[in-house]
Amino acid sequence: MKAQIIKKLMEIEASEGISILFACESGSRGWGFPSIDSDYDVRFFYVRKTEDYTRLFPLATEMRFPIIDDLDMVGWDLFKVLTLLYKSNVSPFEWIQSPVVYYEFNGFKTSFRTMIGNYFDARRHAHHYLGIVRSKIEDLQRETMKLKSLFYILRSLLAADWNITYRSYAPMTLAELFVLLPDVVKIEVLELQLLKSQVDEGFKYNCSAPIRNYIETRLIDLEHQVKQAPVSVSDKEGLENYFKTVLR
Repeated sequence: MKAQIIKKLMEIEASEGISILFACESGSRGWGFPSIDSDYDVRFFYVRKTEDYTRLFPLATEMRFPIIDDLDMVGWDLFKVLTLLYKSNVSPFEWIQSPVVYYEFNGFKTSFRTMIGNYFDARRHAHHYLGIVRSKIEDLQRETMKLKSLFYILRSLLAADWNITYRSYAPMTLAELFVLLPDVVKIEVLELQLLKSQVDEGFKYNCSAPIRNYIETRLIDLEHQVKQAPVSVSDKEGLENYFKTVLR
């Protein structure tokens, strides 16, 4: 599958007249808890020719392709990436940390990671992750819920916890976030992670009381703590300079 993905990336680069800077796996495969039938969620950053950024009618800054054979591919122009980074959008922080990298141009990952720490906003990141938890929290009250939903909740809750506790952007993988889990919950989650790798996306599970109580209690705590998190002020000039450097 990796060879197929790389081949498709090179075809996109040639047909669209772009230069791909970085391509990785997002979603459950990047987070570390795929099911047997999980899609391949490929995300990539690209740049156009310098003259394309001076057009009267700007070209699209995002590319989406039809999902074929479990392959979901989306690309963002570096212009879009950096304007979102100015707002401390979570996605660039996650994707650049992906443990599954399909392509990287000339040390791009290192240069990008060196720069992004200046654009981290704890409150915005935590609000993003807590919003995901809130959107799925009703699932916990049902007799059964998708195991996939439980892991989305857990990872998002732990990421928000990381943002507030360490005042830094959260690691992408669930394994790195496990340090924040109480031991009794961690043991059960590890067992469920193994189970998830053996079942399909639709598999349903009866959430245990310890996990449910942990999620509900920690959500209340974090909802309060996020209000105390400082709001950062981002530097536009740094992003302008980075964009110009990459285009050279």
